[in-house]
Amino acid sequence: MDLKKIIKSNYTILENMASLSLLQMANYLIPIIVLPFIVRDLGVEMIGKISYAQNIIQYFTIFITYGFEYSATREIAIHKNNHEKTKQIFWSVIVTKILLLTISFLSLLVLSACWGRVQEDIPLYLCLFAVNIGFTFFPTWFFQGIEKMKSMAIVNFLIKSIGTGMSVFFIHAPEDYLVFAYMPSSAHAILGFAAFIYVIRKYKLSSVGFVREEFFTQNKKAFPIFLNTLFSTLYTIANTTILGLFVNDYDLGIYSGAHRIIMCILMVTSMPINLSIFPSIGKKMEESKKEGLRLFKKMGIYVVLISILFSGLTWIFSPILVKILLGAEFLPCIPILKVFSCLPFLVITASLCTVQGLYGLGFQKYAPIMGLIVGSVCIFMNFQFIPLWGMYGAAISWIISQFLEILISGGIVLFMSKKIMKSEESQQ
Repeated sequence: MDLKKIIKSNYTILENMASLSLLQMANYLIPIIVLPFIVRDLGVEMIGKISYAQNIIQYFTIFITYGFEYSATREIAIHKNNHEKTKQIFWSVIVTKILLLTISFLSLLVLSACWGRVQEDIPLYLCLFAVNIGFTFFPTWFFQGIEKMKSMAIVNFLIKSIGTGMSVFFIHAPEDYLVFAYMPSSAHAILGFAAFIYVIRKYKLSSVGFVREEFFTQNKKAFPIFLNTLFSTLYTIANTTILGLFVNDYDLGIYSGAHRIIMCILMVTSMPINLSIFPSIGKKMEESKKEGLRLFKKMGIYVVLISILFSGLTWIFSPILVKILLGAEFLPCIPILKVFSCLPFLVITASLCTVQGLYGLGFQKYAPIMGLIVGSVCIFMNFQFIPLWGMYGAAISWIISQFLEILISGGIVLFMSKKIMKSEESQQ
């Protein structure tokens, strides 16, 4: 097939993919770029302490996003030509997120009173928590639904660059670690609220379109995705949480170095690929289940090939990536990064089966069951492997969990797809 023809026919998808890649670069690559400049002042141990706090804050972020990045994206994509319906969806999501933000903040205060590790560094946790204000108000799901990500991604990239870059100039000693936490978080919070105001004015959503029935509908649709995201994210963040119970801050710092690099690779590949394709598959499924499945299979081939490429490149360039992005103090994390190199293939393929398959094709009700199984296995393996092999045990647990997700979600999609095709054929 002619390359120009492929690009032309999928221009919107490719443009959104590039925009989302830029967005994820702002979230993950920029902090890595500045890391060599600050590690000499903060040290590996302080980086480990900050990384562990970021890990805990992630649980609140998952709670606040609540699966809307997929369910609300799909709803907006379907109803984007219906202004009144779009407004109802928008305000239902925003109201829910504000409630979840409030609950999360109160939970953090309770956690600080019960857990000594959090209590000792409560200013750090509060500074990092500010990022969730951004996740509450930043309507990424709205831009994804209307398939207009370009301008938003550019603005996001610039503000994140300024916020993170400025922290370099204000860090001179380990005591300045709060600056490293506060500036990027506050930049994200400001950006989130600014984007919220922009969307309201640009798309004439200023009059609150809150409808109680729509509120419960959107929450109901997002809940299975939230549960699966919570369970599946355990593969990514529970290993760090559990690792922190068994190792010191230095080992956490080394592990977090490799973890930051692989997450950057995953976020600029897996997230943009899946989120840019997702609205198109969801919309196509509404028109024709048969055509939706056809698009899923077509896109799946390209996605898997890309994932294999990124895994190979990660393995080959692991030493160079560590030296350039992290510096000499992080050279011990090269072997961990090599172990992680299979993750681009595993995570992208798993996301293909789960996001495009279960969510995009309308099978999200099976996602929580799968997430619970895989998440439980992941936690069990972490408690078994980490005491034996330390950070390598955490890495292996993550890899096995992703492989298990592929087997389960891929099996469900294959079974349900055959069922749909048979139903379509019998109707014809």
